[in-house]
Amino acid sequence: MFYIHILTDTRRIENTGSKEYKILPPLDEETCLTEELRIEERVYTQDCGQIDIAVKCLEIRDPKEARKDGYLIVPEFFVPGRPYAVYIYLYAILTYCLNPLMGQREAAKRTRERFGLETFSHTTLGRALKKLVKQITEKGNEAQNKTDPVSAAEVSARKFPTVEDTKDKRAKAAAYLKKAAASGESSLTQEAKQVIKQPDYRKPPYKGAFIDACHSIVKYTFLKYHCLLL
Repeated sequence: MFYIHILTDTRRIENTGSKEYKILPPLDEETCLTEELRIEERVYTQDCGQIDIAVKCLEIRDPKEARKDGYLIVPEFFVPGRPYAVYIYLYAILTYCLNPLMGQREAAKRTRERFGLETFSHTTLGRALKKLVKQITEKGNEAQNKTDPVSAAEVSARKFPTVEDTKDKRAKAAAYLKKAAASGESSLTQEAKQVIKQPDYRKPPYKGAFIDACHSIVKYTFLKYHCLLL
């Protein structure tokens, strides 16, 4: 089954006592919306540094049509199919994109330190950046038949892309994220340049100007292109 996502503008990850994040109050095991539709909980684990959070999303589906698309209600911070909250991916992308001489390994290392993660690799950062640029390029109706500069470099050199190889991708991603963040643009630069060290992001609650800017980016993308950011 494939999901059509419904984005919720809800609270941040704060309920660390129970280590759960629920979209709505507790549901019965299976709740009937109509004679055909059912709503059920789907539980996903998010690595939040020092703790893991169980994110309980809601799925709406027709049990008689198992092969058809269902609807998955998700919070703004959630990236389906990925272990980390959107803040972590955006921090890594921005750190890499806004520091011209920094490589992906160093950006990934800083991300691990800022969010208290045991694992977050440069390849994870590379995939997230590629997905972001692909989203904004395709959804923005730009030409899709151009050669991907990163892919071409990887094929010809058969090595991990260098800072120079990803120059165009970094510029495009940075410009888009700053625009989407609106009034929160300055917080993106401050985090990327490590100007500020607080709040502590090694565990929830996640709050502050940077977190608010991340939510603005996700919301902007969803409203503009009708898709999730990553």
